[in-house]
Amino acid sequence: MSESAALATPHQEHPQAPPVVIARGLSKVYGSGDSAVRALDNVTVEFTRGAFTAIMGPSGSGKSTLMHALAGLDTVTSGTVHLGRTDLTQLKDKQLTLLRRDRIGFIFQSFNLLPMLTAQQNILLPAQIAKRDTDQ
Repeated sequence: MSESAALATPHQEHPQAPPVVIARGLSKVYGSGDSAVRALDNVTVEFTRGAFTAIMGPSGSGKSTLMHALAGLDTVTSGTVHLGRTDLTQLKDKQLTLLRRDRIGFIFQSFNLLPMLTAQQNILLPAQIAKRDTDQ
């Protein structure tokens, strides 16, 4: 996704609110040499709490790569991603796992449920792994 790609600007319902996610100069290159693919090319974007944002573009434009980088699911070749005051690009795997568990919610296009568990068991599983009490 280049800077000129169709990246919607967050709706400014809360113009005074500071951004909660800030990405600066994100680049992601897969492969090297002649076969290198630049999925993100110097992308800078901010997201404010309570704002609705659409990330749109044709297939292969870098939408999923951007989302994965913003959520700490994938590393970037260069640039930074901040969630609040936390720089995701500086965290180790274990720190990223805890951050994703405690501070980020995911809604995937396809359900990532464990088929041997009931819907309730799937919902409660993250809290059980974190050894947290749940409100039944």
